[in-house]
Amino acid sequence: MHADDLRPRRTRRRALPAVVLAATLIATPAAAQATPDPSTGPAATVLPPAATADPGPCPPLTRFRPRNFGDPADLDNPHQPLPAGTEITLQAVANDGGALLPHVIVLTATDLVKNIDGVWTRVLWQHEWRDGVAVESALVFQAQDDHGNIWQLGEYPELVDNELPAGAPETWIAGVAGARAGIVVPGDPDRDEPPYLRAEAPAVGLLQCGLVIRTSADEVCAPAICYDDVLVVEEFSPLLAPPVRRSYVPGIGLVAAAQANSDGETLFLSGRRSLTVAERLAADWEAVQLEDRAYETSEVYAETTPLRFDAGDDDAAAVRRLMADRLRH
Repeated sequence: MHADDLRPRRTRRRALPAVVLAATLIATPAAAQATPDPSTGPAATVLPPAATADPGPCPPLTRFRPRNFGDPADLDNPHQPLPAGTEITLQAVANDGGALLPHVIVLTATDLVKNIDGVWTRVLWQHEWRDGVAVESALVFQAQDDHGNIWQLGEYPELVDNELPAGAPETWIAGVAGARAGIVVPGDPDRDEPPYLRAEAPAVGLLQCGLVIRTSADEVCAPAICYDDVLVVEEFSPLLAPPVRRSYVPGIGLVAAAQANSDGETLFLSGRRSLTVAERLAADWEAVQLEDRAYETSEVYAETTPLRFDAGDDDAAAVRRLMADRLRH
């Protein structure tokens, strides 16, 4: 298949998924690449001086080079392991009183990959619920470099209103309209590092920085469970406030996310599981439909080549066969 065959055609609503999914199984993404404080929990009470002293842009932690991504879609950083077919659920809890709140985020690592800015990324499907109603469905693109750094290279966050798509004005893709990839979780976290670039997209007013607060915090507690040896990373923006602190446990991943200096809510990990083949098919299908709409609604997304299946394991191969059968019917 020539590269031109993968270019999106925005006038054909349902053709893109059929073209891509029927004939683009790849062996591995790499083969196709051309060239908190312990006493208060994950939410901080005081911003660190490094985060407040310099409100300007934060530099990249390391230079982004596609050649440094040997097996980029294999997200196995111990602080954020997300193999294909993994689903994590985050449940909101009130910071004042600990009551469960009707805010849930579900993140799924699909069997799909997408080439962005020269790197094959893992396609993550994220959907968010409030009061039992879907409010957002998003495609998130992450990749891991040879040093274990988890990068984010773009996002298509589609708003939902009355169960119908309501646009995605905050879409950004690395390499398009001045957007730059940044690091979500460092491969070798160090408290002594200055703030680093998390993501930047000038066209949508996005500038996020990251800062390692703790590398092995103890007694970081969620409802009914406490964790030790926790990596705490603060994400903040020189343009907006307040910052968010995320807590990661080795071998588990993200276990908590909370706004610093806030009496609002904290998102805690409430579930992590491996999906069945049928569930993986459903998640992949949702991602395919999201991409189909993205090509029609986003000029930024239209600059990308279509997603592909990744032949990662036997379940992924089974999902691909089922998807092909669905498309034929």
